Amino acid sequence: MIHRRTVLICVTLIALMLAGAVWRIIMLEDWTVLAAQHRAAAPFWSLFVFPAASAFVVGVLYWSGPRASADVARARGWRTWGASVSISYCALLLLMEAALIVMSVNLGMHLYLWTIYRTLVVLVGIMALVAANQIPKLPYFERRFAPGGNLGPIYGPRYIRTQSRILIVFMVVVIAFILAWTPSMGSRPALFILVAAAFLLVWSITWRRHLGRKWRLEQLAAR
Repeated sequence: MIHRRTVLICVTLIALMLAGAVWRIIMLEDWTVLAAQHRAAAPFWSLFVFPAASAFVVGVLYWSGPRASADVARARGWRTWGASVSISYCALLLLMEAALIVMSVNLGMHLYLWTIYRTLVVLVGIMALVAANQIPKLPYFERRFAPGGNLGPIYGPRYIRTQSRILIVFMVVVIAFILAWTPSMGSRPALFILVAAAFLLVWSITWRRHLGRKWRLEQLAAR
C-alpha cells in the first residue's frame, strides 16, 4: 500500500530511533533501568517500543498492497494515504523517542518535557483518528496478503467501514486516557494501550477470517 521510497524514508526514521535507544542504554549506569526525574523508573526495553511500533505499522502497510496489477489504479489513493500516515507516524514516534531519552536525563525541566511528550502522544492519536476516518472514503480492493482470503464486493467494504468505526472509537478512548496520564503513572498506561491494541488486532484478524469464510461458502452455494 506504500511505495518503496516511502519505506526507505520510514526505515531511516526507525534507524534514528534505534541509534538513540542504543546510545542511551550505553550511557546508563544501570542498563536495565531507564530512570527519570520525578517519574517511576521504566525498563530499558521501553526505548525499543517506538521503533518496534513503527516497523510493525510500516511493514503492514507495505505488505498489504493490491493482489492484482489491475488494482494498481484503484490503490493510488491508498498509496497516498499510506505515505502520509506512515511518514507522519514514524516522525512523531521519533520525536517521542527523543523526548523519552531526554526525560531520562536529569536536566531539571521534567514537567516541561513531560508536557511536550504528552502533546506528541495526543498528536499521534489525532493523526490515527483522522487516518481511520479517511479509510471508508477510499476504494476497496483485495490485498496481496490478508488473513481469510478474499472478502468480495459486499463483505470487503463492510469490513473496512466497521473497522474504521471501531478504530475511531478506540482512538477517542486512547486520547482521553492520555490526557488523564500523569508522570507518576510511569509507563503503565502505555502498556495498557499496547495490550488493548493487541486485542483489537486479534479481533480484526478473527472477524476478517470469518467474513472470508462466509464469502467462500456463499460462492460455493451459488455455483
